[in-house]
Amino acid sequence: MDLYTSWVYLYVEKIRDYKSKKRIMVFKVAVVGGGVIGITSAVVIAENLPDVQVTVISETWSPDTTGDGSAGFWCPYLLGDVPDEVLREWCEISFKTFHDIYKSSQAVEYGVGLLSVYYMYYTPQETPVYKDLFLDYRPMTKKELSIFPSRFQDGALMTTFFTECSKFLPALMKRIQKKGGRIVEKKVESFSELAGKFDAVINCSGVGARNLVPDPEVMPIRGQVMRVRAPWIKHGVVADNDFYVIPNSEEVILGGTHQEGDWNVQVDPVDRRNIWEGCTELLPCLKDATILRDWVGLRPYRPTPRVDRETLNTENGKIEVIHNYGHGGSGVTLSWGCAHSALRLLREALGISSRL
Repeated sequence: MDLYTSWVYLYVEKIRDYKSKKRIMVFKVAVVGGGVIGITSAVVIAENLPDVQVTVISETWSPDTTGDGSAGFWCPYLLGDVPDEVLREWCEISFKTFHDIYKSSQAVEYGVGLLSVYYMYYTPQETPVYKDLFLDYRPMTKKELSIFPSRFQDGALMTTFFTECSKFLPALMKRIQKKGGRIVEKKVESFSELAGKFDAVINCSGVGARNLVPDPEVMPIRGQVMRVRAPWIKHGVVADNDFYVIPNSEEVILGGTHQEGDWNVQVDPVDRRNIWEGCTELLPCLKDATILRDWVGLRPYRPTPRVDRETLNTENGKIEVIHNYGHGGSGVTLSWGCAHSALRLLREALGISSRL
């Protein structure tokens, strides 16, 4: 064997050795859930852990997720009990990420826009711990309150972001696939289905966690909204009694309901009438709006959102499960922050050190 042949042989062997080691290093992680919590978790994992192959498994995808029908504006809403420091961390990471998207050339593709919202209350309210994260947050003046029905005694004007999940989720799914991630349409009935096939599971199953985990603390909070065409509406309005008017890039969302424990996903004509009457009382100019369609979704509520790690022994073997569900009406708002918490827990479960 001459010198050149020896060199080629050694080079080929090194390449084979490298590829072999690379194959050994790859972990397989399943993300259960195709909503905003699952998709943001998958993006964060795929883009931060090159040695992890992500597979997102869900029976429901955009435009049929709960987030697709929501108003999608950034502000914690219908959220269970979360320690202030944890809520602050989740909010800060999420708001910064939406801020970065808004400042980029991809804002339109992602359906992220800027929005000022009048948020009104019947009684004086404490200042939220995340107040300073908004681009602007101040008490409403008496003159501003006078625009609306007199029963509101307090309010705040906040400048925040809206996110249209019908654009946002497909854009994120492209990022997952760009990193080699897989998309599988399937209902997961049990974690034992995934044991032996994946090294870890990120459980973002929303209200489905009630049966999948099973977790009896998970319950739906039914939300019904109307979508209308009213291009003259430039600001959001949220009332303490759950009526709200939130414009996005092309439509205006009128809501809504918060019916705890109600699994009905059919449009209720009584709710429809109440929403229309409540929102047109807030803003009488809405009476000239063109009604486009109605929508119903189930918010995944839990007394305390669950973001933690669990080792399960199933009939098909042991598997690490990172739970990330129970965010109520704050899925969009907390998505990126909770995704990074899930990433941290996954690193621990797989023994992958942080590169920060």
